[in-house]
Amino acid sequence: MRKVSINENPPTRVGTQAHKIVTITRVLRELHRLRTRSSWSRGGIERHQQKELASLRAFAYANSPFYQQFHRGLFNAPLSELPVLTKRLVMDNFDRLVTDPKINLEEARNYLSLTAQAQNKTPRYLGRYEIAATSGSSGSPGIFLFNEQEWVTVMASFGRAREWAGQRLDLTRRSKMAVVSSTNDKNISARVGKAADSWFLPTLRLDATRPLDQLVGDLNRWQPEVLVAYASMAYFLAHEQLAGNLTIHPGKVFTSSEVTTRTMREITEKAWGKVIFDEYAATETATIGAECRQHHGLHLFEDLLIIENVDEHNRPVPVGVFGAKLLVTALFNRSQPLIRYEISDRVKLSEIPSASSSCGLGYPLIEAIEGRREDILVMAGKDQSQVQLYPNVFTDLLDTLPNQGWQINQQEDGSLQVLLVEGNPAVEEDAVRARLVKTLVERGVAAPKIEVEKVGAILKAASGKSPLIRAYYSEGDHY
Repeated sequence: MRKVSINENPPTRVGTQAHKIVTITRVLRELHRLRTRSSWSRGGIERHQQKELASLRAFAYANSPFYQQFHRGLFNAPLSELPVLTKRLVMDNFDRLVTDPKINLEEARNYLSLTAQAQNKTPRYLGRYEIAATSGSSGSPGIFLFNEQEWVTVMASFGRAREWAGQRLDLTRRSKMAVVSSTNDKNISARVGKAADSWFLPTLRLDATRPLDQLVGDLNRWQPEVLVAYASMAYFLAHEQLAGNLTIHPGKVFTSSEVTTRTMREITEKAWGKVIFDEYAATETATIGAECRQHHGLHLFEDLLIIENVDEHNRPVPVGVFGAKLLVTALFNRSQPLIRYEISDRVKLSEIPSASSSCGLGYPLIEAIEGRREDILVMAGKDQSQVQLYPNVFTDLLDTLPNQGWQINQQEDGSLQVLLVEGNPAVEEDAVRARLVKTLVERGVAAPKIEVEKVGAILKAASGKSPLIRAYYSEGDHY
């Protein structure tokens, strides 16, 4: 038997081994059930969605006072005619929206606080609920909970993403994994990572906020076969691998939580080969989509979710066009029903029909994710108007520079601070500033004040993510 150890920061074991074995067994059973759906036709998926949606709505109308009022007069209306549910509405009506009258928002918040202090060694909330929270960097965190079966489905959704990439999960093969992300117990990925840590999937969890050299040392000692990381962190680690400081050889690299740019993918593949697989997930819904081995986009998990790609007025947008946001209905969650829940990501669905996918999966594809609405910079226009600038305006320009990372911070006065990671002295700050000003002016922006600075590392959010864009005006969770 292979010895699994590390000199410092060992993986945290959560709960009794017996309880963990029971949970993992249930997750593997659920994974098998999800596996049988891989060959479903488009018609089969849609029939399943309609059946589960009818069941979800009937349960919500019978058990949630909020939905009894929110959908009043619309109980038999099609999904597209129902009102949109925002995070603010969820939190403002938390006690009335959940379907278990024993659940209380104040107690749930206290439980999360106690869980963090106890390093997740407390029993489940009310003995049966797992709770996770969004980052709340804007001051408005969301709290979302799942009963035991729903949590098994959450974990299985993450497992399915691994399987679609070619990493089959079962109890017959041991595979060492390292996760470099948030270790805050309020974070859903942190809770899933701890729950998955077991004999057959020993997991080293590292806090992405730690200094890079420390992360490199821990990873070199652990030698993971699977690496899971924020997209920006995988990119920084890939640079360390290419520099010879990091010497790991993962067979699979899974990125999530941030937009993976073309340059990020190229550098990561240069370091470890074509083994990077992007995953799209949210605290509220678990995995939304994931890449398969063909790398032709992210397949939507449409047996677990109904996903509507819409414009600012909640009207559907055609495939091949970026929407303003997603409206997601979680078909598996009865404890805290989310029906047409707004996620402010700009997503473009692929024009490739799912039936034409060479991988054989019948699930439609996401072609590109442009980030959240909060990643859009709003700047003063030349004619006193406001100009919206999407992240691709900056990635198309800054990703072409010979640097090892960048970040744009919008200041209170509207000026921009551009940070470039040092690594190539040939990059001249004045030249970068001139190119940015020219690009923005061409898009109707009044000539802005821009400061370009070379730094040793990019600023991280409290979660350890390194957002490309930090908009001053942000109203929602920013990474």
